[in-house]
Amino acid sequence: MNGFTFRTVLLLTSFLLLEAATAGSVYRYTDKKGVVTFTDQYDVAAPFNPVEVETWEPDQDVVRLRRNKMGSVYLYNSLYGPVTVTLQPSIIQGLIKHRDLTKPIVIPARTEVFVDQINYFGPEELTFIYHFSVGTPSDIQEDHSQLRVPFSGRFVISQAFNGTYSHHLPGNRYAIDIAMPEGTPILAAKSGVVLDMKDSFDGHSTDPKDRGRTNYIRIMHADGTMTLYAHIGTSTAKIRPGQHVKSGQLIAFSGNTGYSTGAHLHFAVQRNDGSKLVSIPFQIQGITPTKGMTLAGNQRG
Repeated sequence: MNGFTFRTVLLLTSFLLLEAATAGSVYRYTDKKGVVTFTDQYDVAAPFNPVEVETWEPDQDVVRLRRNKMGSVYLYNSLYGPVTVTLQPSIIQGLIKHRDLTKPIVIPARTEVFVDQINYFGPEELTFIYHFSVGTPSDIQEDHSQLRVPFSGRFVISQAFNGTYSHHLPGNRYAIDIAMPEGTPILAAKSGVVLDMKDSFDGHSTDPKDRGRTNYIRIMHADGTMTLYAHIGTSTAKIRPGQHVKSGQLIAFSGNTGYSTGAHLHFAVQRNDGSKLVSIPFQIQGITPTKGMTLAGNQRG
């Protein structure tokens, strides 16, 4: 390529939900062969720059990097909502660039953006590592909107904020679990746009490798926050990415998928802190949810 060689390396810190019987950390790493592995043994993962998993994000190929023969670098976002990308070149000394690559890059939905013209004339191979998280950076510390109950029926909260069972990482610290039968209607707690989702996985276990096999829906809202509905049933989604949904609308049915000990809904409100998704406190119908509380919801008419 006109004297330039490069290799794009994508390290997606795909934070996954912890719904384990223990609260121990689990790590995700990509080895030299490109194989993605989950383990609870940090020493095993340490040589490969592991990520402590905590909640889900889309597949790594939804954001793609390309660089032409002149050195122009572009990033494409195929999602129906914005993403925030951090880009790291493998070489610093002798690199010719025109922008500060340490600052996050926001890419709008369904858009390719020009990042910079980056050139290197040395003997080494120039590679790129990049990480993305969905949404745009926000400093919202608490969701004060009037969220609806995210399901139809009457069920008890089995785990709430800062739950010692599994809600101990930034992505799920302010989340609630509601035990319910499989097939319970799951409703949008707030109007917004379906940002990303998965509902093709089947089955559940307590094996760490199944942390990435959890069905979920993430909806982005006008204020930049996102609501997450996890462990939905296989092939039960009633919406699609990019679709506008209204508060109380049926979006799926509950299930017991991925890394889970029993049928339940995991619900959280999240924001992008500039590098990753973090959960924030919220209220449902004006009340802060607590363990043991009964929630009752009805589908929008």
